Amino acid sequence: LQIDLVQTSCGFAVPYYEFTGDRNTLTDWAARQGEQSIQQYWQKNNLTSLNGKSTGITVKK
Repeated sequence: LQIDLVQTSCGFAVPYYEFTGDRNTLTDWAARQGEQSIQQYWQKNNLTSLNGKSTGITVKK
């Protein structure tokens, strides 16, 4: 394991905000794609996490 850079932040300058609602961009996009297209997208892009572990996203429970 080699760590090249680690940074932290105090968060003092992070502004407060008021929650006004969820964003619909992802759900709207997914609705336009359809189930089969989403499954194909997952197969191509989401089978492993950033650390190389299996996401299990296509495993039916």
